[in-house]
Amino acid sequence: MKFVILFLSVWINDPNDIALINTYKADAEQSFLAEDFSQAVSQYKFLVDSLNVNEDAIHLNLGHAYHQMGDTAQARTAYNRATLSSNAALKSIAYQQLGVISKSNKNLKESLTYLKASIKANPDNSDAKYDFELVRKLMQENQDQENKENQEKKEDQEKKEDQEKKEDQEKKEDQNQESDSENEEQKDQEGDEQEQDQKDDSSEKKNQDESPSEEDPTDEIANKSAQEKLSEMNISPEKAEMILEAMRNGEIQYIQQQKRKATEKKDKGKPDW
Repeated sequence: MKFVILFLSVWINDPNDIALINTYKADAEQSFLAEDFSQAVSQYKFLVDSLNVNEDAIHLNLGHAYHQMGDTAQARTAYNRATLSSNAALKSIAYQQLGVISKSNKNLKESLTYLKASIKANPDNSDAKYDFELVRKLMQENQDQENKENQEKKEDQEKKEDQEKKEDQEKKEDQNQESDSENEEQKDQEGDEQEQDQKDDSSEKKNQDESPSEEDPTDEIANKSAQEKLSEMNISPEKAEMILEAMRNGEIQYIQQQKRKATEKKDKGKPDW
């Protein structure tokens, strides 16, 4: 931004005061042009504070000097006082400078407001129009960048949520597979146990079927002894078989008779013998 130093004369009654004021104004302007901004600030402030000079051009030039020094707070104060001027061109410059300071502070919305006021005060201020378009372009770029970042954040969030859902689904499937595997193992184990039980039952039944029927060993010994005796007596096997059969029948009849006697009631009127 090209700074505009305004030269204005002050007419007062005392010629000595006029000469002193004009001298300080000239010295301040020379200091500013020489880029001795600190000296220019001191000289402009002397005019305002000590010589009570209240000129819009001095406030504007004081704001320029502060701005060049980097003291934006004091520059704002000086420029705000200059915006009260009835001079349209001077007022437009003051608003433009406030817009430039706001832009430097990254406050683009505020900057755009000041620049609009500058153009409104003086539509012929081409520098203000240029700054306005520049700030509006920066705002649009920032908005686009913000939208892009928000979109990327949204996509990242959706991607993260999809990944979490996928991991949860995989975890659930793994748990189901593990459960199915355990159930399958349990079924196999139960099947093996059932098969083993069936084998054991079959083996036990087979052993029972194959085991010989039990016979009373005393009968076998008695028969053998009788046969040996008959053999010693020179009796033929057929005759011996007939004798043994008769003996067995006799034993049966004897046993039956003993059972009948045991069940008969005794006559109380008869003796026991």
